[in-house]
Amino acid sequence: MKTNKTYIETGILIVFIILLTSYVSAFGIGCAYYREHPLEISPGETKDIIFNLQNMPGPEDITARGSITKGSEILELIDSGDIFIPVRGSIDVKARVSIPVDAKIGDIYPIEITFTAVTESETGTFGFGSSVGRGFDVIVVPTAEERARLAEQKPITSWIIYLIIGIAILIILVIWFIKKRKTSSSPKK
Repeated sequence: MKTNKTYIETGILIVFIILLTSYVSAFGIGCAYYREHPLEISPGETKDIIFNLQNMPGPEDITARGSITKGSEILELIDSGDIFIPVRGSIDVKARVSIPVDAKIGDIYPIEITFTAVTESETGTFGFGSSVGRGFDVIVVPTAEERARLAEQKPITSWIIYLIIGIAILIILVIWFIKKRKTSSSPKK
């Protein structure tokens, strides 16, 4: 008797899991930048970036809304408001990153953006469904001119180091030869 109850409960659980997995949302987000590939930008620079919202094998069209959860001081959504994503479709959403002029080289700004599916109920009110997010770092780097100037200085610096090492080796060799001559030319007893 107890085993029949266990089988029935297990069967109900399996059916419930199967029914829930049939409503898997394929709402996703893509971006050229991620944790291991941060955006590098110079002080005072502005760059437009794109987030690609996807609804690949989804069961229905999705309307999404974007919100900046981290980094609102440097990130702005250009395409704000409701974003319609058809089934098996994708939409590019534009955002703008603006770094302050007084930012220091090496500063890191974490960015996080979340897109939430907005659903409309039969009563006409909006509810929120699944959400997806993307996070990455924005690293402040020198401008292209500063990098070129630094690249020009490096060969000169390394050339001077090689010259100093070469002169030191030459001095050591001269001292070694002089000592060897003195020991070989001194009379043996």
